[in-house]
Amino acid sequence: MRFDQQVINSKNYVLPFIEKTGKLNLGAKVLEIGCGEGGVLKPFFDIGCECLGVDLDPPRIVLGNDFLKSEVQSGKLQLILKNILDNDFEENYSEYFDIIILKDVIEHIHGQENFIFYLKKLLKPKGRIFFLFSALFRDTL
Repeated sequence: MRFDQQVINSKNYVLPFIEKTGKLNLGAKVLEIGCGEGGVLKPFFDIGCECLGVDLDPPRIVLGNDFLKSEVQSGKLQLILKNILDNDFEENYSEYFDIIILKDVIEHIHGQENFIFYLKKLLKPKGRIFFLFSALFRDTL
C-alpha cells in the first residue's frame, strides 16, 4: 500500500511540481536519494527518464526491485543499496544527473551544508535538486 501511495503522490504532485521548473526531456537522468521501494521514481520512468534510486535499507531495495521488476529489467531504472558518499559513487556519477530528489530525507542527514555542496558535484550544468516533504503533498489514499 505504501508503494502504491508513493507512485500516486509522485505522479499527481511530485512530477508536476518538478516540471513547473522545466520540462523533463526524454532520457533525463533522475537520482532519488533515500528511494525506499522506488515508488517516487516510477512516474519519472513512465515518461522516459532514466532513474537511479539509492537507499541504505536492504529490505526496501529488495522490495523495490521486486515491485519494479519489469522497469529494472529494461535497464532504465536501478535501485541500489549504496551510500552516495562513497568515493566510487562520485567517480561514476560526477555531473551526471539532471534531477536529484530527496523526499523526506534531508532531515536525516548530518552535515547538511557539506552534503548539499557534494550533491552539486553530481548534477549536470543546469541540473536541479529538490528537497520534498510529505506535508507539501496531501495524502491520496
